[in-house]
Amino acid sequence: MKRVININFQGRVIPIEESAYDLLKKYIDSLTKFFANEEGREEIINDIEGRIAELFGEALKKGSTCVTDDDVTRIIDSMGRPEDFDNEENNVKAQLSGEQTKSNASSSQQKSSATNADEPRRFYRDENHKVLGGVCSGIANYFGIDPVIVRVIFLVTTFGAGFGFLAYIILWVAAPSSASKVIGSQRKRLFRDPEEKIIAGVCSGLAQYFNISVWIPRLLFLIPFISFVFRSTHWDWWGFPHFLSLSFSPGALFIYIIFWLVIPEAKSTADKLEMKGEKVDLNNIKNTIQSDMEGIKERAEKFGTEVKEKAQEWGKEFSETVSDKSKQFSSEATSVVKTHSTGLGDIIVLIFKIFAYFILGVVLFALVVALFSIGVVFTGLLPAKDYVIANGWQNLFAWGTLILFVWVPVLGIVTFIIRRIAKLKGNSSLIRNSFLALWLVGLVCFIGLIVSLRNDFRYSNHVVEQTVSISNPKIDKLEITVPTSKYYSNRRWFKMEPFARLDEDTVYVQNVRVRIVKSSTDSFQVVMVKLANGKSKNQADEIASKINYNITQKDSLLVLDKGIALTENEKFRNQVVILTISVPVGKRIKVNENIGWGNQSHFNIMWDSDDMGWNFYDDQQEERWRNNVEYLQTAKGLERVDKQSDDEDGNSIEDFKKSKEQILREKEQKLRELKEIDKQLQDSPADSSKYHYQPDTPKKSEIKKVAQTTDSKFRNTDFQFRTNDLLLLKFYI
Repeated sequence: MKRVININFQGRVIPIEESAYDLLKKYIDSLTKFFANEEGREEIINDIEGRIAELFGEALKKGSTCVTDDDVTRIIDSMGRPEDFDNEENNVKAQLSGEQTKSNASSSQQKSSATNADEPRRFYRDENHKVLGGVCSGIANYFGIDPVIVRVIFLVTTFGAGFGFLAYIILWVAAPSSASKVIGSQRKRLFRDPEEKIIAGVCSGLAQYFNISVWIPRLLFLIPFISFVFRSTHWDWWGFPHFLSLSFSPGALFIYIIFWLVIPEAKSTADKLEMKGEKVDLNNIKNTIQSDMEGIKERAEKFGTEVKEKAQEWGKEFSETVSDKSKQFSSEATSVVKTHSTGLGDIIVLIFKIFAYFILGVVLFALVVALFSIGVVFTGLLPAKDYVIANGWQNLFAWGTLILFVWVPVLGIVTFIIRRIAKLKGNSSLIRNSFLALWLVGLVCFIGLIVSLRNDFRYSNHVVEQTVSISNPKIDKLEITVPTSKYYSNRRWFKMEPFARLDEDTVYVQNVRVRIVKSSTDSFQVVMVKLANGKSKNQADEIASKINYNITQKDSLLVLDKGIALTENEKFRNQVVILTISVPVGKRIKVNENIGWGNQSHFNIMWDSDDMGWNFYDDQQEERWRNNVEYLQTAKGLERVDKQSDDEDGNSIEDFKKSKEQILREKEQKLRELKEIDKQLQDSPADSSKYHYQPDTPKKSEIKKVAQTTDSKFRNTDFQFRTNDLLLLKFYI
């Protein structure tokens, strides 16, 4: 049993065998001698030690209790030994003076490679690089790609299509766990490139990973924003846009932000080498560091003057800030010392702060989700904007509301979260004030849009009834329907009333009401009323007169338009069509589905001013009806031909009769109880105090009066039932 010691190596506590530590120490000493004359030797040694510490961590994640001799040997073989470099072999041997002999690393690696080549390729969950269950990293290892790409695909499929989460759970359960990752093996990883970045280095990192020019991913992210300005065909008509794709500009921004959050930045030399797909060994680390140092020198010479001026300015601000903060800290420390004796109070305050921060986080998250949802919905409604919003100021207000009032807060909160995660503190006040100013401009646009639209809907037109002529008004049956047409549509995520359908140049408004009344003649009659709003009475009358709603008759079919057709030149101003169909007694009528919004008992929109709404009443009693049901007009009203009930609660005449019988039985029971009480009172002795009434007991005359009143109310109750009536009885005792 070898002795195990704990060492602090590059900020990590590493349990390692004592013999393995000796190997590590000799290796580090040989590297120190080898790079003694190299420029930036300290940075080179530090990065090599950092890489070795990462590989130690991977070895311990496999379940090992400590780092063994074999682990150190494999790491040294993967990193490379100083004497392995052919071009400097003689110089290395002279420097090391025979302290280390050349190993058989290459032969051992060839044997290992041959062994691995003979093994069948299998899929495992990677426990070494897992976030949840190691599924994504296992897929990445199997296909030889970066785990971040697989994770982004799972996120998009989970929130976009919904099956990503189910697939992840299935793979988590079915795939076995493995720690087959070879320590120090060469692989290409996806990082954000800090050297070629413009915003966050996402595009330059993608270019490094796919070995393409950096302008290609930048152009892919930029094209949606360019097309957003010149055309709107990337919106899906009357449904949600393809938000999680590069065909929609906010979707491209959303994907960029996701990459920004999940892809790490290449900070160390090992990260930069893995980003380019190069092996992390001594030679590559040395060359990378020396190249970085040359670039730093050039940038330092170029910006030296500017850095000096900024340093002086920041030094002055820093001294002032330190002075202010020291005074503030001194006062707070004094206050804390004074109140430290109340330990229970401090605990309560701490708990309260934790709870407050939790509530604040929940509210902030809910606010982001709400604003994001509103932005998506408003953006999805952009195809209908031209049918509601007028050109000029309204159009400007609408765009300002969408971009500045809705999307700016979302971007501001996301920016705040990213800066907090990245611990960026520079220009905080400038960014905050900029977002606030933009949002205030958006608020002005929103108020202007609401006021402008309210003025457009302020007045209603004068109601004018138009009689629609039908070719054969004395037919026995009339069926109301719409033209049959084939229409294929993708699944909609939401429905926005009153728009029924949106074509390339026409929107169909489904504001059609159908009323059925009893006719005073022996013929069918149809009366149409057109309603609309406008800035004035005259404009409302003009808009209502332009409503084109056609009604045609084909034998017993009365064919109605599927909706009120509006073009981009005819803005939606609450156009409504009310059809009143008079049905003679003894005639039949049937209304098919999808005729406007169905039957309405009355149509009434009232405002504070008489000029701002409609009052629609007449003396004719409107009948209740249902779609796809044939009715017969009788003297008492519409009755179903199939003799069923239209009551929505499912109550029939038989149910009402049973209720009546139950109430009558309860009435008789109460009367019998009253008679028994009256009989007991008559038989009681007059001089007995045992049966005297208590102060709060009603007298005999009052009981008789209540009984007579109750009996009279039930005798006068009229229990008549009709098909469309509801029974309402009040029981008095």
